Amino acid sequence: MRAARAVVAVLGCALLAVWPASTPQAQESPVLKAMADELTRSMQQLRLPDQPAPYYIEYEVEERIGTRITARLGALVEDLSGRGRTLRVGVRVGDYAFDSSLFNTNDRAAGLVNLQADGSTSAPLDEDYDSMRRQIWLATDVAYKRAVSTFARKRAAFQNRVAGQFLPDFSREKAEETMLGALPSPAGNRDWLERAKLISAVFTATPVIDNSEVSVADTRGTRYYLNSEGSRVVVPIQIASIRVSADARAADGMTVRDVFTVVEKSLQDLPAVTDLLPRARDMVERLKVQRTAPWGEEYTGPVLVEGQASGEIVAQALAPALLGRRPAEAGGGRGGRGGGGGQVTPFLARVGLRVLTEDFSVSDTPSLKLLDGKPVPGAYLVDEHGIRAKDVELVEKGRLVTLLAGRAPLKGLPQSSGHTRGGDVQPGVLQMRSSEAVSAAALKRRYLDLLDTQDKEFGYIVRAIASPGDVPGGGGGAGPVILQAVKVTRDGRETPVRGLRLGAVPPAVFRDLLEASKERTLHSYRVTTTDAASVIVPNLIFEELEIQRTREITQRPPAVPSPLAN
Repeated sequence: MRAARAVVAVLGCALLAVWPASTPQAQESPVLKAMADELTRSMQQLRLPDQPAPYYIEYEVEERIGTRITARLGALVEDLSGRGRTLRVGVRVGDYAFDSSLFNTNDRAAGLVNLQADGSTSAPLDEDYDSMRRQIWLATDVAYKRAVSTFARKRAAFQNRVAGQFLPDFSREKAEETMLGALPSPAGNRDWLERAKLISAVFTATPVIDNSEVSVADTRGTRYYLNSEGSRVVVPIQIASIRVSADARAADGMTVRDVFTVVEKSLQDLPAVTDLLPRARDMVERLKVQRTAPWGEEYTGPVLVEGQASGEIVAQALAPALLGRRPAEAGGGRGGRGGGGGQVTPFLARVGLRVLTEDFSVSDTPSLKLLDGKPVPGAYLVDEHGIRAKDVELVEKGRLVTLLAGRAPLKGLPQSSGHTRGGDVQPGVLQMRSSEAVSAAALKRRYLDLLDTQDKEFGYIVRAIASPGDVPGGGGGAGPVILQAVKVTRDGRETPVRGLRLGAVPPAVFRDLLEASKERTLHSYRVTTTDAASVIVPNLIFEELEIQRTREITQRPPAVPSPLAN
């Protein structure tokens, strides 16, 4: 599940297309100097009587400038911009083996600064050393007192644990310095005001469209980070997106929806209007067909998944299983910390075993900046702990080799692979390949042959599915809603259908992948408000997927027809 992928207005990720040279200004920044000076003082002096001192402290300041433009039916309805700074403070007491992390309490230690659960608070916008240092001092005090309280409760809960039976709480990592300099902060691209209006005007010519929206957002800024191990980071953050959505209503009252989102590194990387206008017109034509299309039939059997749908199903169902995430213990501390209760890493016990068909391999390559000359939004250089992101081979010949890891060790994963972003392990650029891939046209022929072999009267080709948040309420079921699908008979005849969703798609279904195309789709999405991930995947034939009807409550149409119908 990708709760972190909830649709948000502003995004950010490390800019990789052009890395600026290290600059003296970055190292002389009042922000970084205030962070460094207060870190030194806190490590030397911060301690309550009869309480442990911190063994690890980290500070992060993110400065972001964001814009959001929204247009509906050719008219601008939103034009927002803003600048903000966020300070995040992490304080740990204890030691690497056993510390104040990975333990849930309701403790929100009071202080002059209100820290969120992740240790974040607002920070001064001015380049004022004294103001920034004072804010860091107050936030560190609150974070330290919270850590002391949590550590005492955790130690009491685990006082009877046997030494050697538990994993360390935090990995030891070498100090790294990544000083790329601050990103210049030019004004947002105001050309997108007219572009958004122009794209949204496509929907005014079609009265059957009930609602439509074009939203363009970008975030750019600078991330400053340092920790008591000696890591120092100054890197730019930048990301942009455009989302186009529209709804229409079928005669039976069912709402049919279509949406596409493009995530890129910058506004300049977004597709040209000459490319987006045809996509918007195609959306209108699809919705016209969808509103009169028959309901799809429920089905279990082989399914061909193409393009965006292939990327989305891998992002939603397979990618989370490849992340080495270690849950925090509840206050009672029962269930063990060695990978037992609350485990959210389903593939941890499958390292060395088959998780895909033997023809398939999977890797995560955050170093991949370009694919066929186009920027890859999920690429990044360093994670939120200042650790350089590593390229990792995850699956070879269908067998799981390892998982992506953060700084909370798991069995067989003692060190971080530099994949912690937004407080959790996240993919960077997940790539899937098949050694037996065929062309997309040949893949479709093989799918039709498979239907014939299995004596299936029809099958489904799924071409687009909704990401979390694309469909209000998720459509009322367990699996993702299908936005574009055709019912295909053995002779290749395709019939558009509506009202379908996938059933549950557990990671186990990837063990029965049958075929893949040589052509691959780059599909990017948000994992945090300042980070993106990308998947690069072929079209896929699944041996068996369940397709269900949606359970949407139909709405009555407006009492008076649209004024645009006149």
